[in-house]
Amino acid sequence: MSLPVAAPAAPAAVLDASPAAVPGEALHTDFAGGWLLPEPAPREAVATRSIVCRSFRRDDGLIDIDGRFIDTRPFAYESDFRGACPPGVALHRMQVRLTVDRSRHIQALASAMPGTPYSGCAEVNANFQRLVGLSIGRGFKKALRERVGGVAGCTHILALLDVMAAAAVQAFASAAYAPRKPGQPEPVRIWKLDALIDTCHSYRSDGEVMQRLLAKR
Repeated sequence: MSLPVAAPAAPAAVLDASPAAVPGEALHTDFAGGWLLPEPAPREAVATRSIVCRSFRRDDGLIDIDGRFIDTRPFAYESDFRGACPPGVALHRMQVRLTVDRSRHIQALASAMPGTPYSGCAEVNANFQRLVGLSIGRGFKKALRERVGGVAGCTHILALLDVMAAAAVQAFASAAYAPRKPGQPEPVRIWKLDALIDTCHSYRSDGEVMQRLLAKR
């Protein structure tokens, strides 16, 4: 019996026309540099996974979060479902854009799955519209899986959305520091100082960081 064949994903340059350079983003793509870990034992690369989230403040006050999930293998291999796969081709290549409002509710969602291991994976793309209206705050992971878990969704898109929801917290925090254009609304400040106490070493209640933050309140 012949198996359906999914075409290998196109090279990154074709799928992701790079927007204007953003300061600091080169740090996210320099896979070989910047490591401070001990010298490893002799080894060879077998897989690379990257999850990148880019956040943008729109002129209408909404926040866009663009997320991308990529798995690659550095060697050629034969897939029962995709045929011959050259070195570096994407096994998984998923993209999501969340547009969220000031209360962190999803106002719009766009998704694409240009690189998948099986030809039917992208059939669930339309299901992700079920997430419109959800809050990406507390309880999001549970609500996410209630709507698009199991056979209604994609394990890798869910993993990406989990990370994007966490990245949204940083997006709103960063937007509070970003220069504003005339007419743009005051930024939303979602940090609740009391909720941060003792959540990590630096935020311990008796530490210098928390003491300084509490003194400013």
